[in-house]
Amino acid sequence: MEQIIFILFLLSIGYGLKFLPFPSNFSQSLNLFVIYVSLPATILVQFPKITFNSSLLIPALIPYLVLILSIVFVRVFFKNESPNTKAALYLLMALGNTSFFGFPILQALVGNDAIQYGIVYDQFGSFVILTIYAAIIVAIFSGESLHFKQIGRKIITFPPFIFIFLALVFGEMPQIALPYIELISKTLVPLAIISVGFSMQLKLDEQKGVFFKFMALKLLLIPMIVFGIFKLFDIGGVVGITTLLESAMPPMITAGAIAINAGFAPKLTASLVGYGIIFAFFTLSFFNYIF
Repeated sequence: MEQIIFILFLLSIGYGLKFLPFPSNFSQSLNLFVIYVSLPATILVQFPKITFNSSLLIPALIPYLVLILSIVFVRVFFKNESPNTKAALYLLMALGNTSFFGFPILQALVGNDAIQYGIVYDQFGSFVILTIYAAIIVAIFSGESLHFKQIGRKIITFPPFIFIFLALVFGEMPQIALPYIELISKTLVPLAIISVGFSMQLKLDEQKGVFFKFMALKLLLIPMIVFGIFKLFDIGGVVGITTLLESAMPPMITAGAIAINAGFAPKLTASLVGYGIIFAFFTLSFFNYIF
């Protein structure tokens, strides 16, 4: 509970900074530090702890189940909406905030052992989907052309991916360096959550029906389906709860930024991302409890 309160405190700090003379790209600067420094350090600490077995298939594959469910749900439940609205929903339904918001929540609700599986879910699921699927959605709904070479280059040059490779090659870091790497990795939670708070938009001006229907599908129905599958196949433990919580994360801020930049229902997108974070505190606690 103390960690959840701390996360809420950091979130409120980030949101409060919006009303002070901070530059508009402040959260982007924090995100870059997290991507290039904090997250790689966390990977160097946590990834060598992973025991490679068949259980890793669960956090690696469930993001693609979430992707399939998201596409189906948008097509079925939002078929009468405008193309711009559907484009935004395709992006936000499929992509959860599985790292910046996800890792601190996993740490608070499950513990440090969850981070290694969260990294698998995020890097082999969310990031790949963000890079490829998001590019396809933007291209389809904006009339742009796809450049698969550029997509491939983004994947292999993404810093966390590079450090996963380094962690696989070199294993655990030398004991003399490990305390300093762990210290750097501890910047992940405060900087990521403050960045999330600074990015939040809480204005809900229009499309309230779409808003509430989306929230019910994204934060409740999709993770409930994942939960049902886990119960059916008796999947439990840290792998199970970590994967379930990652599947229940609110819409990804980066996906929201892509939708807004492309002109896909910007007001609705900002509301879904902002309120999704607030609602997720309750829905994630619920799924953690019933698991």
